[in-house]
Amino acid sequence: MRTVALFLSLFFFVFSGPAQAQSVIPLSEKGGLHAAYVVPMLDVERVDVQLIVLSGAYDDPAPSGTAHLTEHLAAFSADATILRKPRERDIYASTYNVSTVYINSGVPSEIEKLLRLSRAVLDTPSLPKGFAESEIDIVQRETLLRERQSPYRWLTRIALQNLYDTTRGRADNTIEDLPNLSLEKAYQFHKEHYVPSNVTLVVSGNIEPEKAEELVGLIFGDTEPSEVPQKPWLDHKPDPALRSVERLKSDRLERDMVQLAKFIDFKDRSTSIDMQGTFFIGTSVLNERLSKALYHEDARVLDYSIDWYFAKNADLELTIDLQLMPGFSLDDAHDLLKETLANLLNEPISKKEISQARQAEVVWAQNSARRPTALLWFLQNVASDGFPPVTPSVFADILSNTTDQEVIEFAETVVQPSATSFVLAEKVE
Repeated sequence: MRTVALFLSLFFFVFSGPAQAQSVIPLSEKGGLHAAYVVPMLDVERVDVQLIVLSGAYDDPAPSGTAHLTEHLAAFSADATILRKPRERDIYASTYNVSTVYINSGVPSEIEKLLRLSRAVLDTPSLPKGFAESEIDIVQRETLLRERQSPYRWLTRIALQNLYDTTRGRADNTIEDLPNLSLEKAYQFHKEHYVPSNVTLVVSGNIEPEKAEELVGLIFGDTEPSEVPQKPWLDHKPDPALRSVERLKSDRLERDMVQLAKFIDFKDRSTSIDMQGTFFIGTSVLNERLSKALYHEDARVLDYSIDWYFAKNADLELTIDLQLMPGFSLDDAHDLLKETLANLLNEPISKKEISQARQAEVVWAQNSARRPTALLWFLQNVASDGFPPVTPSVFADILSNTTDQEVIEFAETVVQPSATSFVLAEKVE
């Protein structure tokens, strides 16, 4: 599930006090769940239960947005079942690209209730029809709000649709599909995807492993192994020879923009789990070089963003958008971006660059261990791909054991010619 933005490391601040190492312990009494783990941290006065459904927005059928609607229905139905009120609290779930994560948090004495709230998510949603229908409107408004908060998201969608030649899977058609959301599709999505063998459970905080084993077995022991839903998007790769360029004009833009989506295929790899250190160090180095070339050394780019997505099968996706200064033509910006990528490694990556990138990621991991929300993200991240959770302390070790040569080879693969999709967007009044 690895998704990294250029500014990711800025999210976390340095806190005083030593970070505590955490152990990830598999639970055997898990019923039919794909996996269950406990991460004991006896020095905190909280406990968190993450129920991770291993399906998300990429698994949407038509219409896009179905996974998001299902998230709402399942969360409020669970609250109605356990708390007796469907809106007793704010929604505690999020739909990501490849997973839907439900987090129930509280003090250690509430652990059984938190586990039962998580277990109820897997039951067929049961809500009054009027209430359930009102969630369609709420999901529509949430989606439109996110669209306003990220005004260039639609350009990324176009680039990805052209890259993959589809409006499903790693591309989507969210805004256009909003009027077509339906309860019927959401309930069918729940039936197919919210099955035990497509779910990972992670219990973390102030709880003894033996207690976690007992309660998880008690509450999830009635679940049975199930058929895992197919993920056809995972094997959908664009033609390596694709060099798509779409030109458009829009009054939705504040200025001219160039959007790129690039697909990188690590052909000798079938999984990303053993490339985590390489990915984070390598993208950190490449981000610095891209930033320098596109922004600090070229005054014609007003603003930019860089994002990476690393799939469980080691497919890598890079997206870049450039907001152009007046007078900088779209064709020239298009050429600049192509040339920058082609020449990014003309100067060999130095040991100093790799060392600085590694150290920055280690500090980020250490600081994440001190922040509850950051720690939860760590535990859910690779677990959302069905892998065992990785704690910040283990991740720091992974980074330390990643060799310079591995980082260099990763970067060399990224800049090689591969499938690309450009959108050249001109602002009009």
